[in-house]
Amino acid sequence: YQVSERFVVRAGVNGSQVGTDAEESGIDYDIDLVWDSLSVAFDFHPTRGPLGLTGGLLKNDNRLETTARLSGNTTIGDETYTPQEIGSLTGEVGFDGTAAMAGLGGDWPRRSHRFGISLDLGIVSQGDPTVDLRAEQGTLVGDASFHADIAAEEAELLDSLEDLDLLPYFSLGFV
Repeated sequence: YQVSERFVVRAGVNGSQVGTDAEESGIDYDIDLVWDSLSVAFDFHPTRGPLGLTGGLLKNDNRLETTARLSGNTTIGDETYTPQEIGSLTGEVGFDGTAAMAGLGGDWPRRSHRFGISLDLGIVSQGDPTVDLRAEQGTLVGDASFHADIAAEEAELLDSLEDLDLLPYFSLGFV
């Protein structure tokens, strides 16, 4: 919605999912990066042209969903376990529920009320990641020392993911 020649307010729905494989601390994971958010952005066009500065907020449900591929004995924490002892190992890496974003962008055609496109490049500050790993259906699910090793594995994952607090973003929209 164009408030004036220099100010625009936008809302958006962002969603996509990308899968990949990765190894962390000797464990092979299937990882799905889930980009799921709602946004409200404010655009400032200093020259009244199509290019402008953007700032806004996301209702942030971005996350990583992980599933370990356990084909043999696996070291978790300081101990080695069999696939039967572990069962399935799944996890989620989450972020703050509200995230700030800032960037540069433009919309064409800006001055007419016809259809057009918008394009944004910027960065999202989504806070420090949190890690939650769960082992299910294994013979050691209730074992306290096994849970301590799971907590140690969470700490290792958290250390390797600390740079995900700031993420680049690209947005293409239809006006």
